[in-house]
Amino acid sequence: MALIDPFQKYRPIPLNRKRRAKLPSVRTIFIVILLFCGLVTSKTVLMNQYNYLKGLKYWHTGDLELSRMEFNKVLNRTPGDAKAVDGLGLIEMKAGNLDKAKALYDQAMQMGLGYTRKFDHLKTAQEFIDRGEYQPAELELEHALELQPNNADIYVALGTVDRALDQVAKGIKNYETALHLDPKNKRAQSLLDEAHSERDRGSIYYIYDRNGVPLALQWSKNGTRGYPMGKEFAHLIGYMDQNDTNNRGSTGLEAVYQKYFPGNKLYLTLDSRIQQVISKALGWEKGAIVVLDPHTGEILGSVSQPTYTPEKVHDQWWSYIDNKNTPLKNRAFESLYEPGSIIKIITSAAAVEKNLNLSAIFPLYCKGYTYIDNKIFYDNEKHKNVRSLEEAFDTSCNVAYGRLGIALGEDALFEYDNRFGLNSVPKTMTVPVAQGNSPKLGLTRYELAESATGLGDNYRITPLNAAEIAAAIADDGVIMSPYLVEKLTNIEGTVLEENKPVTYKNAISRQTAQFLTTMMVNDTERGIGVKARVKGIKIAGKTGTSGSRNPNFHAWFICFFPAENPKIAMAILAENGGTGKDVAAPIAKKVVEGMMEFMDLSANGQKK
Repeated sequence: MALIDPFQKYRPIPLNRKRRAKLPSVRTIFIVILLFCGLVTSKTVLMNQYNYLKGLKYWHTGDLELSRMEFNKVLNRTPGDAKAVDGLGLIEMKAGNLDKAKALYDQAMQMGLGYTRKFDHLKTAQEFIDRGEYQPAELELEHALELQPNNADIYVALGTVDRALDQVAKGIKNYETALHLDPKNKRAQSLLDEAHSERDRGSIYYIYDRNGVPLALQWSKNGTRGYPMGKEFAHLIGYMDQNDTNNRGSTGLEAVYQKYFPGNKLYLTLDSRIQQVISKALGWEKGAIVVLDPHTGEILGSVSQPTYTPEKVHDQWWSYIDNKNTPLKNRAFESLYEPGSIIKIITSAAAVEKNLNLSAIFPLYCKGYTYIDNKIFYDNEKHKNVRSLEEAFDTSCNVAYGRLGIALGEDALFEYDNRFGLNSVPKTMTVPVAQGNSPKLGLTRYELAESATGLGDNYRITPLNAAEIAAAIADDGVIMSPYLVEKLTNIEGTVLEENKPVTYKNAISRQTAQFLTTMMVNDTERGIGVKARVKGIKIAGKTGTSGSRNPNFHAWFICFFPAENPKIAMAILAENGGTGKDVAAPIAKKVVEGMMEFMDLSANGQKK
């Protein structure tokens, strides 16, 4: 009898060849494991790529916190990812934390960072250059060179950044390196020539007039600022005191645009030729002249006297401060004066457009004064019979305009003051401007008469306001907003900021402007402003005299010319200089004659 093995059922059943073939081999298992790992890795890579792209997208739109989250997601998934660390460096760069950015870039390089098109630091550096931000651009380019040491374009960009940072010698070396790597690089050669010119000159220009004449520079040797036409432009360009002790700060355009200088370039609406003419014409008279293009609002010239030397502000600070004539103050934009009879232009406009019954006022007899509210209201002289508004304007009769003011009333006077730009400041001005003020409401009859003639303690305007009044008539009743800066560009010429003509006020109708033009031309041809007359050109003008005889009157003259085709609008103020007809009008004559030497001021001519 055969023995029964009780453990037989627990023994493994022997596999035949056929059954063994149905089980996976070791090789298959290994391949499956590899595929699984590959899928996991591939998924990680794909997710990382997705986060890189989102991080860069947020970086470009300025959402730095969202960008940071995306790069941190990568680092949470793969802690040693060099590109994610590089991305965090980009974020710190854009946030202005250059030291942190540099540390992260160094860390990424130590982790084995290589160049990828996604993280193109030459491209990001160019974005900083396009915005006129050169220190972050420099750091970006230095990092780009670590990744692409033989890229000539990086050296070209770095040379340009060096020049913007006033490191011309360093820039020249970088341009030369670029040409060594790429001898046919025409851009590198052109920029190298520019850099040589800057080195030979020893300075970088950064403010220009409308014709490209340099007005401000920085000396490469010691970094100090210089002003080729300093005194004439002092109140506009201002100064930048770079002294470490007792620093006097900055003023003018130097103060407004200091973060952009000297690497970027500021182009002004000013014409240095006009500036020289009006500076010479004003001479030693304390006061100001403002010249506008009436059709655009561009400030073509603006001088204030007395002036100062910008380079000497630090050393002569107390002599300027203690000077009772306040040479540091920009009288053209910041000083307020009683306007006097130039306001009769506004009163005349109100009388015409409000359809005032002039026959109830004219003719009248002017004996040099009249009584209003039992007070004497003085005139400049006895005008005797004044038969019309035109005669009142020609003779600048206060008695007649006092009556006009009472007839118009405070609402109409205040309305037209506002229409001509008083009681407000143009938003297009980039330097400080004082707000002119006219009498408001609740006026007595005497105060109405004063307001209509530009007199009284509550009536104050700047010479810029006065120039706007002339410009309104010249431009058929429209005041264009005055502006001083044409554009700001980076070192490559890319526009960072630009101003265009915009309307400031629709003051009066074209018909009213034409009527006033005729009166202003007559005022200069045969009236009180005859001393401004220039042979061969029609000047539309109006004199003004304000203030008191002690120490002396303020002399005004506002005008535009040629009257038939206005190219220039201008206001002249001689502070405590005398009367408008005897002092300001002759200054206008000198200005027009000076401009005729380089401008075509004929009625049908074009500017040279």
